[in-house]
Amino acid sequence: MKIIISNLADGEHLYAFDEDAEIFSLGDYTVKDKILVNVRLVKSNRQVHAAVNFNCNFVFPCDRCTEDFEMNIAGNFEAVYKYSRDPEELNSGEGENIFFIAPEKNYIDLAELIREYILISLPMRKTPGETDGKCSYCGKTEEEILQNKKTQEINPVWDKLLNKKNLK
Repeated sequence: MKIIISNLADGEHLYAFDEDAEIFSLGDYTVKDKILVNVRLVKSNRQVHAAVNFNCNFVFPCDRCTEDFEMNIAGNFEAVYKYSRDPEELNSGEGENIFFIAPEKNYIDLAELIREYILISLPMRKTPGETDGKCSYCGKTEEEILQNKKTQEINPVWDKLLNKKNLK
């Protein structure tokens, strides 16, 4: 997701993008629609400041009942691109989200930064919310989900191991 900065006038510039998830290389995650990205660039003679907002809907299998559900992921971050001719600065970063670029550079690419912020915004436990102990998506309690798993037929190959465990 490149933004051409070489011909931009100094000052504020607004961009809105509807991007396919493929450009962010999100792996096995399923994005329902496109990823919405809004960027506010402020360019000066020494740096380019980017304030980025993203919003997307993911489809996850519930960690509790394994049914697919939709979850909105949104976030924002800022990045600063400072102009420099020093080769050491161009090959290193000053700090978090501060990057050095050559004054001749024509564009900045935000795809990798957006990808990182989307991935760190994903919850570790992927479950829809709960209301009164019931899943807001499937309407089942945790006990009901576990009860369904216990009533499933067990392969007879495991009978010896299960009987051994019950004898102790």
